Amino acid sequence: GMSFDEVRLYQPGDEIRFIDWNVSARARDVYVKRFVEERELTVMLVVDVSRSLRFGSYRQVKRDVAAELGAMLAFSAIRNNDRVGLILFSDRVERFVPPKKGRKHVLRLIMEILDFEPEGTGTDVGAALEYLSRVMRRQAVTFVLSDFQAPVDGYLRPLRIASRRHDLVPVVIRDAMENVLPDLGLVLMEDLETGELVWRDTGSRAARAAYQLEMQGRHQQLLQVFRRHKLDAIDVATGGRYDQALVQFFQ
Repeated sequence: GMSFDEVRLYQPGDEIRFIDWNVSARARDVYVKRFVEERELTVMLVVDVSRSLRFGSYRQVKRDVAAELGAMLAFSAIRNNDRVGLILFSDRVERFVPPKKGRKHVLRLIMEILDFEPEGTGTDVGAALEYLSRVMRRQAVTFVLSDFQAPVDGYLRPLRIASRRHDLVPVVIRDAMENVLPDLGLVLMEDLETGELVWRDTGSRAARAAYQLEMQGRHQQLLQVFRRHKLDAIDVATGGRYDQALVQFFQ
């Protein structure tokens, strides 16, 4: 954005639309308003704390990755003298922490992501984006950290509205076992968000192939939605070098 800096005498080449007519009339000379670019940004972390983020098959769960990514982004922001805020969501908005500066504030945000116990169990990305549009009237660089397990159709409209106002960056957190099933025979699986129990025959090569194809299709559909709205998504995985994904994104 641009903010007002001062009024100075008109110089050849200045745009007429910046003439301050009130000051010019009082001073009996032509004065123009001078503006400077605002360097201070507002960074918002919109973090999924639903139960599906408690899953992880390699060293850490997805919520740990969300906390570490949030910490990296938040500390980067305060090094640039930017403000950082937080929205935690499940199938509802669980907590809102208004943007502030300072190391103490950032440490509080990290503890919120790690330790907060949500009331909801499911995932509603649309509710979080609608809340963001209500509470943040001015543009913010917004990172949405989630596994985006909710159906894409459920948050298309809020996504479109939020992406017009804010610089929106989806950060998709996945686990390797969500893409490829290991051969473990007949396994009883639980949906962490609904509690539903399902038997899966992971010993069947055809079943594993069908599962992999379905998950790849879902992920490609998600990325296509982001591309259609001109959003650059960041893909990260548990147990991986997600700092490299961030560096590559910013470069």
